[in-house]
Amino acid sequence: MLYSPLNYQGNKSRIVDCLLSLLPQDVSSIREIFCGSAVFSFASDVNKVFLNDINIHITDLIRFFHDNSADEIIEQADNIIRHYGLTNTFYEGKQPYPEHRHEGLSNYNKAAFNRLKAAYNSDKDIAKLFVLSIYSFNHYLRFNSNDEFNVPVGKVDFVKTLREKTRSYCRAIRNKEIIISNYDFRSDELYCGVEKSTVYYFDPPYLITQAPYNLFWTEREEIDLLNLIDKLNASGYRFILSNVIESNGKRNDLLYEWMEKYNVKHIHRQYLNSSYQKKNISNADEVAISNF
Repeated sequence: MLYSPLNYQGNKSRIVDCLLSLLPQDVSSIREIFCGSAVFSFASDVNKVFLNDINIHITDLIRFFHDNSADEIIEQADNIIRHYGLTNTFYEGKQPYPEHRHEGLSNYNKAAFNRLKAAYNSDKDIAKLFVLSIYSFNHYLRFNSNDEFNVPVGKVDFVKTLREKTRSYCRAIRNKEIIISNYDFRSDELYCGVEKSTVYYFDPPYLITQAPYNLFWTEREEIDLLNLIDKLNASGYRFILSNVIESNGKRNDLLYEWMEKYNVKHIHRQYLNSSYQKKNISNADEVAISNF
């Protein structure tokens, strides 16, 4: 199991072992069309991976982890934390920062976090973005229409578990030959001249869930994706699609009817959806759909 230090929304750390069990033995490369933090590719034994995501910030972070060692990344992060006066309980312990109920370390970090956010929005330094992702609410990576990071401060800091995730993620990523792109999933560039020994992996936004990164995914996109995968299948390409067919009382009827012609593995699990006001735990019928 591989966990990303980015805690990117929708990442597949909790089910990656199940997904990897579906991979055939003769795979020459993986193409992740909605890569996010690319946990699936990096946890696999496949050396050559093509990573695509329209979110340029997440792919810039992947490059950052690929081009730097864990020690370099952690040192840069600690220097930024120290410079802006953020809490660092890994070194200082929690005693200097008694936590207020439901607020964690947010009161201590709010002013420093906002200074760091302003600095990043000015210079776009990728190491600063990594630190912002650590200290932001729910570790979100979210930007406004002016491409400014606009997530408020969260409750935690650069704790031991996140440092360990940084080291394991760096080990996994630096052993891979990666090619990164930022195309729309419908772009021909993603599907031309590809070897048949490649496996495509699709993990699109989920049509029936409420996460912030799903807001711009509509039935039109869902239909386009399913039609595209049908064309890949007809051309002899292999694929895995992960998605949710039922969640919180809703069912994705488009996907439910479409998947009948392929192999379906059900992965029953719970999702924790957090907001400022409440946390909701919903049961979800997650599926991995493949044509092999």
